[in-house]
Amino acid sequence: MSLAEYAVMFVLVAIMGGGIPGPGDASLIAAGALAGVGKLNIWIVLATAIVAWVLGSAIGFVIGARGGRPLLDHPGRLEKRRRTLLAKGDRAFGRHTFVASATLPAFVSGIFHVRFWLFMLGALVAGIFWIGIYVGISYLLGAEIARLVGKIGTKGLIGVIMLVVVGLLIRAGLSKWRANRQARLAEQDPPKVEATQD
Repeated sequence: MSLAEYAVMFVLVAIMGGGIPGPGDASLIAAGALAGVGKLNIWIVLATAIVAWVLGSAIGFVIGARGGRPLLDHPGRLEKRRRTLLAKGDRAFGRHTFVASATLPAFVSGIFHVRFWLFMLGALVAGIFWIGIYVGISYLLGAEIARLVGKIGTKGLIGVIMLVVVGLLIRAGLSKWRANRQARLAEQDPPKVEATQD
């Protein structure tokens, strides 16, 4: 058992808790699988993950509260989408504060100035739920996951990861192409002039 596995998991889960997408989920699954085959202690994995989640959530909340709204509420690229997001968030957090805190990224709760104790309660509930699911299932299937990874080998695993990355890049490229195409079409359409009656 190495401290490095726990430290890497801690950092990745803290980043995920702050609301930044990344390999935090994968690190929880890997840690659960390693605990399932006896290489890590399941209780240390769970405790480390929950502490990391709560710490990351608190940092994300503070970042959102201090500088998040000005980042979203300024003129420029994607202004309409950002303002729509703010309007939807104002409605969601106005009515369903706890649920929104438990389901949305931490910095979003900071942007909408949710009461900190309520946010932390929601973050703790969400963290315990998701960490329990990821670590619990991978712990129970640890030996099976290790056998499967052993069968496909490192090259196969890297190949699957590369396919996922290529797929995400293609999707991002298509989204950008569609947005540019819609912008060009909007520029080409002349404004309609209404006829006035005198």
